[in-house]
Amino acid sequence: MLTERQGTLLKLIVEEYVATAFPVASDALINRHSVDVSSATVRKEMAELEEQGYLDRPHTSSGCVPLDVAYRFYVESLGHPDRTGALERQRAAIAERLIEGEKDVETWTSRSSAILADLVSSLAITTYPKATDTRIRHVELVRMQSLLVMLIVVLGQATLRRHLVRLNQPILQDDLENSARRVKGCLVGLTRDEIRVRPNELTSFEEHLVDAAALILEEEERSSYVGHYVDGLRNLLNQPEFARNDHLRPVVAGIEDGSLIEAILENMPVGGVVRVVIGSENRSDMLRSLSLVISQYGAPGRAVGALGALGPMRMEYSRTISGVQLMSMVMSEMVEAGRVG
Repeated sequence: MLTERQGTLLKLIVEEYVATAFPVASDALINRHSVDVSSATVRKEMAELEEQGYLDRPHTSSGCVPLDVAYRFYVESLGHPDRTGALERQRAAIAERLIEGEKDVETWTSRSSAILADLVSSLAITTYPKATDTRIRHVELVRMQSLLVMLIVVLGQATLRRHLVRLNQPILQDDLENSARRVKGCLVGLTRDEIRVRPNELTSFEEHLVDAAALILEEEERSSYVGHYVDGLRNLLNQPEFARNDHLRPVVAGIEDGSLIEAILENMPVGGVVRVVIGSENRSDMLRSLSLVISQYGAPGRAVGALGALGPMRMEYSRTISGVQLMSMVMSEMVEAGRVG
């Protein structure tokens, strides 16, 4: 349990290290901050914090650097974001930039990621807004060959899926069109669970088409948040912690093979809360030297997505939390108003 003085000193040490990226010595706290105690007392308290596992000393003659638990203490001590501050005043400008690409989901998501990366000076990731209950919007049957038909399914977020169906025998065009009409009646506007309750007067061919559409819905629901954009890798590369390229090699590889988004989304909270995951709190090894600030956005029950910022543990937590929260708010308002999709 920290004393009030130790808590105050620990917050100052975190802020000093975030600002300079250099180990913090007791003299720096005395000279740069209003610390109303002697240098000897500061050294004693820093030694206590080191013994309790909040600080580490890279070299015996150097100052101290915060450990994971010190950042956690610091984050927990932060108050609510300032709604009247500079970030909040950018809300209208952010919304205006997003509105320019609002009807194209890919453009809108890409722009959101770029805006967030600039806002918090970290790597940013945003996923497409995804319907919580995926429904089929449109169905088409297209003859490819005499014994081959393509089932085209358009999902609720304008996502298009194709499925090839091989026939046992040729089918007349009139019969194909009649089957298409009956299948549409069983699929359009429905979720996977609702499709299960369907009339029995379908032919075996039509049953196969309906089963294929249900499988498409199941796969779509399983692949939640796959569509995403990453921006701001340059912000990580500019941090002194990552001056050596091999330190970020797993992250770069994760961006290329898709494992980064999976690792990030393992930490996503439900609802509009912002979650901060620091260093070893991350489940994935590739994120253990980083901190993640992540939130959900959207309209619960209709469409939701994820957004987050990834940076060194020595990140500006207050700024990053406020930035993620502000972006989540703006993006949620646009989804709720039906302005995206």
